[in-house]
Amino acid sequence: MAKFFDNNSATQQLSQRQTLQAKYNGARTNLLLVIIFTLINIVLLVINSGTYFLFSSFIPWMMVDDGMYSCGLYPAEVYESGMAFLDTSYMVFCGIVAGMILVLYLLSWILSKKPRVGWMIFALVVFVIDTAALLLMVVNIADWIIDIAFHGWVIFSLINGIISYFKLKKLPEEEPETLPFPEMAAETAAEENL
Repeated sequence: MAKFFDNNSATQQLSQRQTLQAKYNGARTNLLLVIIFTLINIVLLVINSGTYFLFSSFIPWMMVDDGMYSCGLYPAEVYESGMAFLDTSYMVFCGIVAGMILVLYLLSWILSKKPRVGWMIFALVVFVIDTAALLLMVVNIADWIIDIAFHGWVIFSLINGIISYFKLKKLPEEEPETLPFPEMAAETAAEENL
């Protein structure tokens, strides 16, 4: 029964390098999730589904929402009577701006793989701006509190990934595992040749 609860024997402990790499990769994964859920939210907005997923960027969604509202693309009951609408070219403009922001996030995700921390920092700056826009533009903060919490989580994750990158860079290079005695290495090599 003791072996069942003993995590040290059941699982291998991660090295500091592996832990820091996992945190960096976790930040990249969260960035990818933001891109995916933002894209899903925009599609759901365009088809008037009335559904909104958390863990997404606010500005691209808001741009498409503003374009649809200003061009009269929502159901008639949303609007006041006699309201003047903009040409659909404004909706196209809003969609292009939203798409460009998503492309910037996607580039940050792709180019941070090497790892290139500059792109992760760029994504963090863009997401902080996105969070500030969310806080400034919503009328009732209580309605958006869960979305704000998720924005906070993504910011924390990106900061944690950036810090992990710099800690990882300070670690000495890992040496390949060697056998304790040269004779054992020769014996092992001879056995592999048989």
